[in-house]
Amino acid sequence: MSAGLVVVGGDAAGLSAAAEARRADPELPVTVLERGPDVSYAACGIPYWIAGQVESSDALVAHDAEYFRRERRIAVRTGVEAVSIDPDARRVRTAAGEEIGYRDLVVATGARPSLPPVPGADLPGVIALRDLVSARRVQERLEGRASPRALVVGSGPVGMEMAEALCDRGAAVTVVELLPRLLPALPEPVAAPVAAAAGAACAEVRVGARLERIAPDGDGLLATVDGRTDRFDLVVLGTGVVPNAEIAARAGCGLGDRGAILVDRRGRTSVRGIWAAGDCATAWHRLLGRQVWLPFATTANAQGRIAGANVGGRARRFAGVLGSWVSTAFGVGFGATGLDPDAAADAGFTPAALHREGRDRSGYIPGARPVVVRLVWDEPTGRLLGGQVAGRGEVAALLHVLSAALAGNLTVRELAECDMGYVPPLAALRGPIERAAAAAIGDAP
Repeated sequence: MSAGLVVVGGDAAGLSAAAEARRADPELPVTVLERGPDVSYAACGIPYWIAGQVESSDALVAHDAEYFRRERRIAVRTGVEAVSIDPDARRVRTAAGEEIGYRDLVVATGARPSLPPVPGADLPGVIALRDLVSARRVQERLEGRASPRALVVGSGPVGMEMAEALCDRGAAVTVVELLPRLLPALPEPVAAPVAAAAGAACAEVRVGARLERIAPDGDGLLATVDGRTDRFDLVVLGTGVVPNAEIAARAGCGLGDRGAILVDRRGRTSVRGIWAAGDCATAWHRLLGRQVWLPFATTANAQGRIAGANVGGRARRFAGVLGSWVSTAFGVGFGATGLDPDAAADAGFTPAALHREGRDRSGYIPGARPVVVRLVWDEPTGRLLGGQVAGRGEVAALLHVLSAALAGNLTVRELAECDMGYVPPLAALRGPIERAAAAAIGDAP
């Protein structure tokens, strides 16, 4: 069996690459190999399915394999794991021993959970949420339990989303974070509103605490944190991910930041005929001017389209990433874009930073909600380098403004002088971004 394009991986990056290659070259044979049972699903929606906001896992699937075969003429094969690549013969070998020829190969193998080095981390009932298979395991652990107890390990965005989802399902939730506070990737003034909301909800929060071991206990689990052992029905690990780059590395592809597959801005690896995209690959950073590893769904989708277009004969170059992300937990939105002061200093900038609080509309309007904005800029030039936002207001919209400002290379002065709209029910006369930018140039307290 042979194909013009073979894609290894059937989610955001892989199917974006396959679909874009098909659009660019309607006659190109395209085959997608996916080792799991699901394709084209919204992994970011999993916490909301678990919380009960989404009716079923089917609602998270944009299109099934049959749709791609019928409507796109893309052969999507589930349950087929690629285990090796022969770049000289241009063949992929599967776990079943099948060999599949290719003209071009896109590796879109994603990332896998990084398990903490503690005994029992691989026990049934200890689940690192990553795909629909792991999400179904969470649902199975919750079914039939009137008041389940759940331990969430790690307080990054996924950990906080899952803590809220489990609370919504009626679970008693404990969140354990090794570092001294929740959401350690955010500066304290921005993380504080989320931490306060979590503490006021159903979650017990234990920061500066280490998970030491997990042991089976009948149909439950015993987890020991800092010497204290408690029984749980479910342990969810939110301790990060690592790129699935091994199959490409064995084929001779160079690796880059954090061991991800190194690609150029067209998606090419160091091996002719092999491309890579998504959570397994690096991405060009607009501010740093180099390839970095940032495993976000938006990046995966965009990179897949770029690689697929180039495979299909349409020359395109990836514009790059800023590391923009946004999340929500316990009624508080939070997120970031660009660089924090440490990353900016490491990149050779001279960073300055400040935060200001504001409201998402005029304070005298009922329902006005607090938002905190923190800006990071290069002190000598005034160039905006990053921003973080949190609050109960329109956090995503504010982050979009900051991302656009970064992409446009605005200075904090130019940001402060932007002509933004105002009407009391929708926007304050000087919103949180404007207040922070004005303060950065000495024009406000």
